[in-house]
Amino acid sequence: MGGWWDWYGRKMWPPYYKYSVFVFVGFEFVYSAFILAISEAYYKSAAMILPIAYRMFDDTVRKNKSNFDWTTAERDILEGYKNHMLLLWIVSTVGVLLCMVVIIPQFFDFNDRRGNPSHLCLVRRKLAWVMFFVVAAYVAVLGIAVFLAWLDGGAASRHFHSHFDAAEKEETFIGELEAAFGCETDDDLEVAPEHMCYEKVNQSFITSLWLNLLMLVYIAGHLIAFLAVPFFNRQLVKDDDELLEVDGKLLDA
Repeated sequence: MGGWWDWYGRKMWPPYYKYSVFVFVGFEFVYSAFILAISEAYYKSAAMILPIAYRMFDDTVRKNKSNFDWTTAERDILEGYKNHMLLLWIVSTVGVLLCMVVIIPQFFDFNDRRGNPSHLCLVRRKLAWVMFFVVAAYVAVLGIAVFLAWLDGGAASRHFHSHFDAAEKEETFIGELEAAFGCETDDDLEVAPEHMCYEKVNQSFITSLWLNLLMLVYIAGHLIAFLAVPFFNRQLVKDDDELLEVDGKLLDA
């Protein structure tokens, strides 16, 4: 049993065969790309609707509508949400590029000092450790960004929709919404529901369900991918059998 755990622990760290890099960094690439798409969409949506909504809320306050409270603290919550979406967008964009930089070289053979072809991380050990720490740092930064969005995103969505539903909606603001989102507010028009402004507004903020899913996938996905690394940190493809002896010596050196 001790021998198996020794093997497992040793295989968890660099140097890596390319297959283990594909597993972990491949997951990182897919997750980061998904985060990028979501955060970009919600940031752009918030950037369009919030300036209009702020003027709408301020106008409602000036009209002294009963049971309508709009404070600086509530505005800060919405601004924080927008900034968190922007942070996620920036971080995930960097992550997608980083994953490509790490993964692409794995498709090529690299010669060791004796001229034998092998995998990049096996013949460039220092580079393997550098890439390991760079990817680990990115995973940590992404985790912080996801956590911040998860922490405040649900509250921001509730604050926005409760205020938007209760606010006085003057024609000027409705016109701005129609222009910003390319949507319609006239229920008598025969247009698809997704082109109606109320649908655009309802979808303008990420929901708590999505934030919970993003956080769950971040934790569970990274844990599973990292724990799976030792099982892929070995020779897997038969076409590469001629490299097995060389790579084994490199790992044992």
